[in-house]
Amino acid sequence: MSKRWQLTLTVVSLISGILLMSLILANQAARSEAAESSNEDLIEIINRVEEETVALEELIDEKRDRIDQIREHKVEDGELTVLQSELEWLRRRVGLTQVTGPGITVILDDNEALASAAKATNPLSFDPNSYIIHDKDLLYLVNDLKIGGAEAISINNQRIITSSDIRCVGTVILVNSTRLAPPYEIRAIGNPEKLMKQVSNGQTYPWLKSRDFPVEIIEEEVIQIPTYKGSFATGHLQVTKGESETND
Repeated sequence: MSKRWQLTLTVVSLISGILLMSLILANQAARSEAAESSNEDLIEIINRVEEETVALEELIDEKRDRIDQIREHKVEDGELTVLQSELEWLRRRVGLTQVTGPGITVILDDNEALASAAKATNPLSFDPNSYIIHDKDLLYLVNDLKIGGAEAISINNQRIITSSDIRCVGTVILVNSTRLAPPYEIRAIGNPEKLMKQVSNGQTYPWLKSRDFPVEIIEEEVIQIPTYKGSFATGHLQVTKGESETND
């Protein structure tokens, strides 16, 4: 492994880290601002954060592509081949590669028909929150899929990783700081039979079904789940040098 290659990769990685940290700080600032703002300002804040997030994600993708190019063109011996194989495995595990495989798709939508009927029948007691999909519904279904052995999950093409946020801001559901709208399509790669059984026997899907929400589970032979494009939370991480580490 040449010194020049190490230096190049270090510089590119440093730039990527700075961009990632910028995205983290932007999200934190937006959350703080949202907590202090009135409901009228929330949509404006969300729109601004989404624009900033898209711009930073594009820069991060460029730097990651550059790292990939350096890595792919500098494999010269057996040791680097092994390291590259391990790195690719790690990238798949943390969601940095697009993946395909068998699995299921869970489709959820707001109960507009029943909401309209309820509003017409009892307008004074009508509660619209009783007829929409909430962030907790998505979160619980994702947990059911994980219990069922899902190897990769996405919601409306937003890749779900360990640190992904699924939360509400006002009446808007955010996943990875990206605003989503119904219908919600949750895709999961894994054993279709196990995944379907876990979701069907869970609490959320049967409850929505009993309330006449338009929900369904589709078994898929091939599902494509995109790369995670967000940031990674590193506020509490510290680098620790092990005994086996040496300076080149």
